[in-house]
Amino acid sequence: MPKFDFMKTIFSLLFIYGSVLAADNNSELPIGLTENEISRLGEIHSMGRETIPPPSPVRNIAEYESMQGALIRYPFGLSIDIIAELSEGVKVYCMVSSNQQNSAVSTMENGGVNMDNIELIIGPTDSYWTRDYGPWWVVDGDNKVSIVDFTYNRPRPNDNDAPLKISNHLDVPYYASEIVHAGGNYMTDGLGTAASSDLVYEENTITEDEIDMLMQDYYGIDTYHVVDDPNNTYIDHIDCWGKYLSPTKILIRQVPNNHPQYDEIEESAEYFSSSLNEWGEPWELYRVWTPNDQPYTNSFIINQKILVPMTGGDWDDEALGVYENALPGYEVLGFYGSWESTDALHCRVKGIPDMEMLQVFHNPLDNGSLPVEAEYPIQALIDDLSGDGLIIDSMKVFWRLLGAEDWSNQQIYKADSSENIDLWVGGIPALIDTGTIQYYIQAADSSGRVETSPPAGWHSFAAMPTNACVNWILGDLDNTGDLSVIDVLLLTDFVNYYISGVCPGSISDINNDGELSIVDVEFLISIL
Repeated sequence: MPKFDFMKTIFSLLFIYGSVLAADNNSELPIGLTENEISRLGEIHSMGRETIPPPSPVRNIAEYESMQGALIRYPFGLSIDIIAELSEGVKVYCMVSSNQQNSAVSTMENGGVNMDNIELIIGPTDSYWTRDYGPWWVVDGDNKVSIVDFTYNRPRPNDNDAPLKISNHLDVPYYASEIVHAGGNYMTDGLGTAASSDLVYEENTITEDEIDMLMQDYYGIDTYHVVDDPNNTYIDHIDCWGKYLSPTKILIRQVPNNHPQYDEIEESAEYFSSSLNEWGEPWELYRVWTPNDQPYTNSFIINQKILVPMTGGDWDDEALGVYENALPGYEVLGFYGSWESTDALHCRVKGIPDMEMLQVFHNPLDNGSLPVEAEYPIQALIDDLSGDGLIIDSMKVFWRLLGAEDWSNQQIYKADSSENIDLWVGGIPALIDTGTIQYYIQAADSSGRVETSPPAGWHSFAAMPTNACVNWILGDLDNTGDLSVIDVLLLTDFVNYYISGVCPGSISDINNDGELSIVDVEFLISIL
C-alpha cells in the first residue's frame, strides 16, 4: 500500500506558488505541485526505467569531487552572473528546447558568459530544478563514471527524461533503480554514506529495507541516514538545512532558541555530529546562522569554488565566513537571486563529474597527532580513472608550519599491500619546534590532471613532537622558550588525545602527578 504522507500532500497543495506558463512544448512549473499534478501523483511510479544495477563495487560521486561541468536549463533559474561565473571554470551544459536555443544563446552572449564553455543539450524540460531531477553519478565496478537514475518525485515527464538525455549526449553508461526520489533530498560523502529526509520512505511503495538495499546495490550506499526533516516545511529536502562539505565535515543550519524548530534542528545537528565518517570518526560539525530561515546551506560546491545564496541581510558576511573557515583556500562567492528558504542556488544547478577524474581520498590528521618513527604518517587512496597512469615523481605531500610562506615536500609511495592497490603512504617530518602544521597531498597522472586533498587550500592539525623534548621548559609545548596561551591550547589538545608513555608527557605533566589531565591545564594557566 502506498506510504504517502497525506498531510504533507495537502500542505503542498495549499503552498502552491508561482504560475504555470505554457511555452510551446515546454512548460514552466512551480517548485510545489500544481492542482493538476496532485491529481496525477499516481503516474509517478509508471515513469521509471528500472535496469539491472551497475557492475559492483559502486561508489556514488559526491558534490565536492572533481567536476567537468554544471547542469542548468533555459529558461534560467539562475542569474546570468552565476552562469558567467560557472563558465569561467567549467563547461556549462544547458538543457533547452529546440525552439528556444537561439534565445538561450543570445541571453548568455549578452550577459558576458564564456560561450566557449557552453554546450546545449536539446530537448524540453518542465522546470529549472536540475538538482532535483538531474542525474546521479557513480564510479562503477568497471572504473567508469555512469549515471544511475531514479524516478523524479513529480509527474513531470520532460524533467524525468533529463538523465537519459544527458547519458545519450555524453555517451556514458545509464542505469536506473525503481526508487522515487529528488536530488535536493539527497547528499553523499562519496565513500558509501548518504543522507535524506524520510520523505524518501514516504513517497515509495516499497519497504524501507528494500529502499536501503536498492541504495546499496545501485549507488554503493552502505550507511543511509534517513531522518525526520527538522524544518517541517512542505518540501522536506535535506539541502534546506544540511550539507556534506567534505568526507569529514558537515554543515547544519543554526537558529535562535526561540525559533519554532530550534529543538528539531539541534537534534539533527547532534545526530550528524555523533555519526561516524568513513574512517570511524565523528563528523566535524559547522553551523551557519539562519535566524530568519536564510537559505545559506543551499550552496553549490564546484571544484575550488563555493557559490552561496545571499539575502542582503545582516548575516550574509558571517555565512560566507563559515564556509571560508570550514574549507580554507576555497573561493567563496555570494550571489543574490529569487531565493526562498526552501528553494535556492543548490536546487537549480547540478555538477557533472570529470569522466576521467583523478581521485584522492584522505583522512586528515587530527589535533594531537603523534609521530611514528619521527614522521606523522600519511595515507591516501588514489586512483586515475583515465587509465593513463600516475606520475610517480609527482606523488607528494606538501607541508609548512602555521605562518610560514613556503611549502616543503617529500615523496609518497604506493603501499606494498595486496589488500588495496590504490593505497599510497608517506609522512611529514616531526620537527622539534612543531606546532600547527598545514599540509596537502598531491597526485598527478599522464592525462595532465593534477589533484590535491583537499581540492583547495590545506588540512591542518596541532602536532605533538616526540624528539628532543627532554630539553624543553616545563609546559612549553611549542618550544618557543616562553609560556603563552598557545601552550595552554596545545596542552588542552594533548590532554584530549594523549597516548600514555609518549613524550612530550615529560614537559606536559605540570603538577608532576604522573598523569595528564585537565588539572595540568589549570596549573599551566595559573603560572602564565
